[in-house]
Amino acid sequence: MAIRSSDNGQTRRNFLKLAGTMSAGAVISRHTGEIAQALQQATDGPVEVAWLQGQSCSGCTISLLQGQYPTLEETLSEFRMELTFHPTLMAEHGEAAIESMSKSPDILVLEGSVPTEIPSAATLGETPDGTSKPLVDWIDELAPEAEYVVGVGNCAAFGGWPAAENKNRLHDVGENVTGAKGLQFEQRDQPGVLGPNFTAGSGLPVINLGGCPPHPDYILLTIATVLNGHEPDLDRYQRPKPFYEPLVHDNCKWRGYFDRGEFADKPGEEGCLYQVGCAGPYTNCDDQTRLWNDGTSVCLNVGAPCIGCMEPGFWDRFQPLDKSVEQQNVFGVDVETAGLAAVGAGVVGIGAHAGRKAMGYGKSEQGGNGGQSDAADAELTADVDEQPDAEAGDDKSV
Repeated sequence: MAIRSSDNGQTRRNFLKLAGTMSAGAVISRHTGEIAQALQQATDGPVEVAWLQGQSCSGCTISLLQGQYPTLEETLSEFRMELTFHPTLMAEHGEAAIESMSKSPDILVLEGSVPTEIPSAATLGETPDGTSKPLVDWIDELAPEAEYVVGVGNCAAFGGWPAAENKNRLHDVGENVTGAKGLQFEQRDQPGVLGPNFTAGSGLPVINLGGCPPHPDYILLTIATVLNGHEPDLDRYQRPKPFYEPLVHDNCKWRGYFDRGEFADKPGEEGCLYQVGCAGPYTNCDDQTRLWNDGTSVCLNVGAPCIGCMEPGFWDRFQPLDKSVEQQNVFGVDVETAGLAAVGAGVVGIGAHAGRKAMGYGKSEQGGNGGQSDAADAELTADVDEQPDAEAGDDKSV
């Protein structure tokens, strides 16, 4: 069934466009009725949604379950339970569960990576000859039938932690132990399982919701948008732009410390966490303003550095997590190789930090964003303008 963008003459909401123009939380709080109506299309049966799980910890499902939407609670509960297939939430089991799954879903959701070298690492049901049916076979069968395909979480989108490099080549199983891939990407590169040219019935490629896990709003609003037949505007990693355009570094509450060159020596200390592994200058998502746990907080706000879990290539990309990106040797040893404006700004900040210590200035009395001077602004802006772009694309991260 084709999902239509209008019903009875009424144009439905593109919630992802609203998410890019409203403050965090405003889309859900102001449009709960319309979002509920979108989800009821799946609950009541006219639109079929199948949610598969591959190599995963089910953390993305847990993230969605923990979303705080009091006025949507009943609809969400029905939506979660009435999907044609969800191995964690559905009441049916065994053959009855497999039989209930739509074999031509309007929306196919994958959580978890797909093992291609050891297909038996993720299976579902049985083949006609009684052997376990690999997940990769289900993806090959169902994805071409779907109007939209959504990769929920870094594992489904980019391979995630199952695709982490086997650095010591243990057990002679190669670089990627199970051959784990995302639907259209393996880490930051194509192809994934479906190949770079795959498009669903809507004409869109896989919609990727990066994160380990992604914010529940990302899942809810994306599914509500496509249920209403709207096409999200995607970045080069096929992520919805309203969620993944902001740079964590730009909205960090400790940004003022960075601009003044005041760096913490360990997590939890006062100061910018860049030198103890913060990947904020390289990570695109809006959770610094959206916040987690019903708008309560986010990692950086409680003294923990950003580990880049929203980015493709997590988690190899920013290892070891307690070292600055330059020390991680991800990008090479010089700023030009790193190719990121924020790294150039970081060098300025580190230099300023060393200078302050040498002159005995110590830390300033003001913290957060409040202490940045006009001169510091000008210096930082000039330095950023001189840095080369990392690579073609419309996002700010490397």
